[in-house]
Amino acid sequence: MSTHHAFTQRAFTLIELLVSVAIIAVLVAILLPALSSARDKARTLKCLANFRGMETAHWMYMQEYRGRFIDVGLAHGGAHAKEDIAWINTLAKYYGKALMHRSPVDDSPHWPVDEGGLGVPIPGSGGTQFRRTSYGVNNYLTSVAPFEPYERLTDVRHPSATVHFLYMAEEGQYAGADHPHVENWGADAFSPIRAANQMEIAAHGGPEKSFDSLTNYGFLDGHAETRKFRDVYLNFEINSFDPKVAQ
Repeated sequence: MSTHHAFTQRAFTLIELLVSVAIIAVLVAILLPALSSARDKARTLKCLANFRGMETAHWMYMQEYRGRFIDVGLAHGGAHAKEDIAWINTLAKYYGKALMHRSPVDDSPHWPVDEGGLGVPIPGSGGTQFRRTSYGVNNYLTSVAPFEPYERLTDVRHPSATVHFLYMAEEGQYAGADHPHVENWGADAFSPIRAANQMEIAAHGGPEKSFDSLTNYGFLDGHAETRKFRDVYLNFEINSFDPKVAQ
């Protein structure tokens, strides 16, 4: 005697479908912030690698030029560039990749169109100047130092505590420069705001224009760190830019 088994295919009810969709939505809501955080951390680490690469190239440069530092040549406000001394040119042969000039978090509208930007000229440049690099050099270590310049490694007492490379502002006149003017940042509660007009002090997190803003910095001894603005600048007497007080 044969036995016949009837199989009935059961379909999902509307309620079960809605529950499934709700569960998926909850999982996505949980996972997206974690994925976003992981992506941001990866970009920060890649930016730090750029800093380390530039510092390594700078050490090679110093070895060839008897300890002398690179200089800057891209001024803010549309002034003519001094290409022969600008570090993005003089340092290029030591690291060989123009891509290192651009941070993975750099969304400045002032990059040329052929470099993935919007092609918006730097303000005050007469429509002729565009962003050349995400990074800049601490002006205390250049020929445009506010006081007597520090030109060689032997001039600096604490290289590991002295900021060398930093992240330039993505918008405004300083987006086209390769150095800030730290001497203009002041010594009060508005210092982060003034600094933020020249460099991206919150490129990698934290509140904007705050002593708690986070961004990457390269130091003269070759290492790089993500630090709060307060950890590198409080006032003229406590900061990591002026080699006279950095420690």
